[in-house]
Amino acid sequence: MVSVLGVCAFASTLFAQNPTPPAPAGQTPPVQTPAGPPARLDVDKSDHDFGTVIEGEVVKHVFQLKSAGQGPLVITQAKPTCGCTLGRLSVKKSDGSLELYKFGDPIAPGTELEMEAELNTKNKHNAASSKINVFCNDPRGTVTLGLTAMVDTYFRMTPNALDFGEISVADVVEKTCEVTGKRPGPFMLSLEPRPLPQGVNCVLTPVNPGADGKSDRWTVKVTVGPDCREGNTGYPLALLSDQEITGAAAGPDGKQPRYSATLMLTARVRGLISYDPQYLSFGLVRPGQIVSRTLRVQSFDPKFTMGMPELKIIGANDQTPDFKFKDQFSVNARPTADGKAVEVELTLNGLPETADGAFQGRLVIKTGHPAKPEVQVLFSGVCRQAAKTPPAAGGGEQKSGGQ
Repeated sequence: MVSVLGVCAFASTLFAQNPTPPAPAGQTPPVQTPAGPPARLDVDKSDHDFGTVIEGEVVKHVFQLKSAGQGPLVITQAKPTCGCTLGRLSVKKSDGSLELYKFGDPIAPGTELEMEAELNTKNKHNAASSKINVFCNDPRGTVTLGLTAMVDTYFRMTPNALDFGEISVADVVEKTCEVTGKRPGPFMLSLEPRPLPQGVNCVLTPVNPGADGKSDRWTVKVTVGPDCREGNTGYPLALLSDQEITGAAAGPDGKQPRYSATLMLTARVRGLISYDPQYLSFGLVRPGQIVSRTLRVQSFDPKFTMGMPELKIIGANDQTPDFKFKDQFSVNARPTADGKAVEVELTLNGLPETADGAFQGRLVIKTGHPAKPEVQVLFSGVCRQAAKTPPAAGGGEQKSGGQ
């Protein structure tokens, strides 16, 4: 029989040979952390401000880093927080040259490193910032490097947008914008080579140009009309200088990008005959319910006067020219005193009790104008019968009263 003292001595000897017990089957053994002082990543200056830069410029800065702990430093990743930022990490060799760092390699204490970071300010405005997170075996886990800049435009535009408001297809409206550079010196100005919207024209004129045609001040004259497309118009006019953007890489065409600005023009273009709203909705109605909707037909032709229009109701499309509920609708028109508009009221006088489901038709308004002799306005709605009250419990009629 083995004594208890003998068993304890045997276990003590076994533990001394294998101080870490084996991991159970299917589990990863615990990682042994080496003893000794931890690694540390020191940064000379963790934040850099580029000051004021011009939109589109690519600016660069080099962060000075150092493996400052007593143990080897291992960097696993350097990840920017924004796609506009790039980081390139290099290790200084003993001869002073730089070698691109391979993530995961140990870096001996005392070794110096450089992080070359760049910030692309394309499509950025005012305050811009980005960070590069450096993941390493420093006890902090992550060391963050920050980049900031105040991004300004290359041009000063007065005004910085052109709103033509509401005009008709027959109108001709001109507006101008003055463009100057925020950096000293004359420059050339041109439009990005692409087609302008129908009825829009733009002319760039230098003010007191030099012999080379350059000027430090330009006038941009935009003419809208006649014959613009009806509807809301929003179009960005891209203005290009002849100055190449500092630090920017060449485009796919091999050309160097130039400083530019966008002048936004907006307009609400009405036809000579216009109507509002463009669509009439009766929503949800019950059989027998009376509902009215109103629209306004207006003339923007100074030579035309609106009279009493001819009105009729037809089906929603050419496949169904007849509207089955035509007799349940009535239409009235009231011309305005100045003869420039007509108020049209479409009234649903109640659908039959058997009606159930969606209905859709067109209101035809004969204007008499040669350019637009009629307008057709779609209208629709849904008819649903009221929910029926369920019979009382017991199926019989309840009676009141005493004995």
